[in-house]
Amino acid sequence: MNKTKKQKREASEASPFFSALITAAVKANIKISPIGTYGRTQSPRLETAAEIKRMERDGCDLVGMTGMPEAALAKELAIDYAAISVVANWAAGKTAGEITMAEIEQHLHTGMANTAELLKAFIALA
Repeated sequence: MNKTKKQKREASEASPFFSALITAAVKANIKISPIGTYGRTQSPRLETAAEIKRMERDGCDLVGMTGMPEAALAKELAIDYAAISVVANWAAGKTAGEITMAEIEQHLHTGMANTAELLKAFIALA
């Protein structure tokens, strides 16, 4: 599926929270990606390079261990839902070196600070 079709489809299915989160991110000057396909893996382990390659071929832009059962349930129940994700590391096989816990912790620290600012901006919109 090309990006244009993906954007149109996702924009038409977005919850009211989606637009408000985008607005809040812009106000808080936080870099975001408003479109993409999320692939969920089984935790609590990092994915292998082979799993990442397969998910990339399947069209995934972001891979993680959380965030899907509740999204599907919310849609089934017609409950507005939006996700805020923190990207903690490049996937296996996407960088020259090995992924370290120190690197993950650094990205999580920065990401959680950004999340706090995003939520403050989101609440201020209400």
